[in-house]
Amino acid sequence: MLNLVKGLRDLLERGKDLPTLPLVVLQLHSTLDAEHSDLAAVAAIVERDPALTARLLRVANSALYTRGGGRIGSVRTAVAMLGIGQLRAMCLVLAVVKLFQASGQGVDHDEFWRHASAVGLTAKFLAGHLESAAGLVPDDMYVAGLLHDVGLLVLDQFFPKQLAAVCQAAAEQEQPLWRVEAERLGLDPGEVGALLLGRWGLPQGTVDAVADHHHPDEASEAHRPAARLIRAAEALSSAGPLALSAEGRPDAGPFDVLGELGMEPAAAAEVIEGLGGIGDKAKAFAGSF
Repeated sequence: MLNLVKGLRDLLERGKDLPTLPLVVLQLHSTLDAEHSDLAAVAAIVERDPALTARLLRVANSALYTRGGGRIGSVRTAVAMLGIGQLRAMCLVLAVVKLFQASGQGVDHDEFWRHASAVGLTAKFLAGHLESAAGLVPDDMYVAGLLHDVGLLVLDQFFPKQLAAVCQAAAEQEQPLWRVEAERLGLDPGEVGALLLGRWGLPQGTVDAVADHHHPDEASEAHRPAARLIRAAEALSSAGPLALSAEGRPDAGPFDVLGELGMEPAAAAEVIEGLGGIGDKAKAFAGSF
């Protein structure tokens, strides 16, 4: 496995063979980071990529966003409906889906994106409802949740045999995949994914939340709340039918992770109940890719 570690680090450091974000997505992020973002200018950037435009409109017209109104037929209307933060997240994720859609064999991509969608939506919900999440931007947590396991896609595409061996070992030992991967490779999926997200120029807070979500106590003090929130979102999503089977048995239950966020059991029960509709929304979002 040492050869894999070296190969992985060389791959990530070299970056030559890694998937790269489309230029239109990079331009979109640059425009959205400007102090004043004009909706017409944002829509014009998205429209430069016909494939991204088609996927964006398909998602905007999915059951996740439609509320019985008329069909959304333009990017500008979609931008106005979604908002800047949601548009940024959606275009980024749609680009990542395309980059990895034909990669590897060990990860079920339909299951992967249903799970990722659930974690993203749960992270956004928690960031908007918990006092302990004060200061965390819900849309940023949505992106971190959606991309928290992108490291698995990297391993599946470039090191499928080694990933299969780690998955088998995790199943035999009845251990979470990330623990076995960290022991054998020196990096867990969150850390692998964070290296890629860092190369793509995502905000450092998002990168660190992904990197440390399996072990948030090791995160820097500034980024620890975000890492804890993503860990909680994953544990909550893994407690039901939207778990990712490749990850194996979760190492913490819903009440445990919400307790780590400072919630009493009664309040945690209310939050868990409030998450009831997220499963259907996650399936609708993933099914519209």
